[in-house]
Amino acid sequence: MKIVKYLMRAKEFITEHKKGLRAKKYAKKPVAPVNPSDNFEKEKSKVNTPALESGKASRKLCKSTKPDSELGASQLSSCISQGFRARDTEKKFTINRKRQKIKGKKVKGGNYGGPLPVWKGNQ
Repeated sequence: MKIVKYLMRAKEFITEHKKGLRAKKYAKKPVAPVNPSDNFEKEKSKVNTPALESGKASRKLCKSTKPDSELGASQLSSCISQGFRARDTEKKFTINRKRQKIKGKKVKGGNYGGPLPVWKGNQ
């Protein structure tokens, strides 16, 4: 009785092929989309994430007391380039015909009418 049962079960997985018997390839079952629960949405709203914006950061955001670590990378670089936040580089630039360090200073970038050069990557 057991042998007949196993042979019947084996027929489910074997197909007839012109070159002989071959095993069926298992099709992947589609996965049902997971609906996030209300608790997930509440927890997600509690997390302080920076607003996902591209382009120029607002003056209000740049002048806020939020530390640099809480801003997104794009927003922080935009604030620094607009001259609202201090720079943190060791590089020297020529400003007013003098070679100066700009670390800790609020200096506008060339894209915003400042004395610093405009690099290829930020045009």
